Amino acid sequence: MEPFRLESYLNDLKYLVNFDNGSYNAAGVRKVATFFEKKFAGTIWKTELIPVEGGKVGPCLKATNTDTDDYDVVLLGHMDTVFGDGEAAKRPYAIDEKGIVTGVGVSDMKGCLLLGFYALAELTNAGKLEGTKICFLFNSDEETGSKYSGRLVERIARHAKHCICIEAARGNGAMVKARSGIADYDLMATGKAAHAGNNPQEGSSAIHELAHWIIELHKLSNYAVGTSVNVGVIRGGTGRNVVADHAEAEVDVRFRSQAEHDRVKQGFEALAKQQFTSGGAKVTYAYRLNRPPMEATPASLAICDRVSALAKELGMEDVSWVRAGGGSDANTTAAMGIPTIDGAGPVGAGGHSAREWLDSKSVEPRMRLLEETILYLCGKRK
Repeated sequence: MEPFRLESYLNDLKYLVNFDNGSYNAAGVRKVATFFEKKFAGTIWKTELIPVEGGKVGPCLKATNTDTDDYDVVLLGHMDTVFGDGEAAKRPYAIDEKGIVTGVGVSDMKGCLLLGFYALAELTNAGKLEGTKICFLFNSDEETGSKYSGRLVERIARHAKHCICIEAARGNGAMVKARSGIADYDLMATGKAAHAGNNPQEGSSAIHELAHWIIELHKLSNYAVGTSVNVGVIRGGTGRNVVADHAEAEVDVRFRSQAEHDRVKQGFEALAKQQFTSGGAKVTYAYRLNRPPMEATPASLAICDRVSALAKELGMEDVSWVRAGGGSDANTTAAMGIPTIDGAGPVGAGGHSAREWLDSKSVEPRMRLLEETILYLCGKRK
């Protein structure tokens, strides 16, 4: 397999960053998948492009060095970005004199996928993976909350002993031991239209009723325990002189524990039984669990401790561990009871924005740490 050289890594990264591959750009996502499929070709690694049903998204890619599904380790990464078409042309690959790389998806997470590939390549070339059972799953729609690929992630990880998500390390170098869960709520308000000047009293404002809900929903937040309820989008009405007969809102809920998830959900249920305004306007809602929480367990924390020790053995600075507010496929595998760690990629930050960056100087040290972590979890080193 192609050995690691930073120059090669950066050339690959430049290629991947300079085309669009948002979650619903199936052709762009497939382009990423076929790039890595070719990287693994002609080696001990078997690859499979797996179509994802239910949505207009690209295929997932599975690479494995075994014919069985009871993996020692499943590596998780995603090929899609949150950006629409045209963004890559606006923000092409660039690297400055300090080695900071910028561009679309550079750390979220094209650079991370490359790090994972080269780690496996280095281990394979050194003959260190004999007898191991490893799967690298490249997800195609993680940025949607793995809306369509979630079942595939569960099926592949079902018999895994450990999972490593190769999302980027935090900007300060920290890795991730836990993540908030995410729930999506879509609010639909209906009312009765009327002329705002002639006969407003004959109408019933959907916006007015929804506004009461918004105020009450924000009261469900409890930042002290990591719970946030955010009404991020509202729409409604047809004109300023019309009592609105419809309105809608999109709500994002973050929580660190199942108990907090349940408390907030009960809050929604209680609101649905109330009527805040007269005239019949009402609000209903649709719920979707986007991600369960990734909660740290004794087993996963033991891995965190060992990875920190491995970093010291490699001469790296101390690796700390944090709880992240965003979700990943690590949430899914952790909720399945599989010891899971995250943030095993290179150092980077600014994801989902034009400020996204990756520190190229961190690539090789983090790749070596990932190699040692894989060997440890496969029982190849203490």
